[in-house]
Amino acid sequence: MRGLLMKDLELIKINMRMYLAVFLIGLIYLVAHENGSTFFVAYAIFVSIGVSVGTISYDGYHHGMKFLMTLPVTKKQYVQSKYLLSFGFAVLVSVISLLLGMIRIQISGKQEAEDLLISAGTALVISCIILCGMIPLRLKYEAEKSRIVMVAAVAVIFLVAAVCKELYDVYQKSFGKGLQFLDTLSGWQIAVGLIVVMMICLAVSVKVSERIMEKKEF
Repeated sequence: MRGLLMKDLELIKINMRMYLAVFLIGLIYLVAHENGSTFFVAYAIFVSIGVSVGTISYDGYHHGMKFLMTLPVTKKQYVQSKYLLSFGFAVLVSVISLLLGMIRIQISGKQEAEDLLISAGTALVISCIILCGMIPLRLKYEAEKSRIVMVAAVAVIFLVAAVCKELYDVYQKSFGKGLQFLDTLSGWQIAVGLIVVMMICLAVSVKVSERIMEKKEF
């Protein structure tokens, strides 16, 4: 598995100029706006998941997967390396961007460090949940098809969320206070809930990805 991780890191290194150009957009926003730390951290984290998942597409170029499967690695190890790379890279980028955001806060004094920490943690957890959907899709389909499926999935999620909000508003107007208990939840309870959801998504995603790889012939 170490060899697979080294290979992916080299792929990222080769395309580093392009990735740095994308990150530079967020950095410019951070410098230009006194309250830009939250956006910058979230932007950097979400860009990082695209960078790491993109290595799956590079593996497929010029029948690269056929070569990889001749190495002393299993399909299961290949899947595990992708999750380890993606989650590890997201955490690394979040730490670096958070440090830059903290420096900007100290210079401007326009934002609370605690708010930035909460926003960064939330963005990291949400990005990991998104990764749990992106990796199986990228393994299952080609790059273009996976983008279409992912966009469709996001559209469905937003549609369901909009419908649920409308139903909740109707329920609240008809029956009074509605789900008022949600307002009583503390920050740490919400954080624990998000982490539990992420862990469940991760467990399901890994199993699905492993089954997808087992069915593939190279």
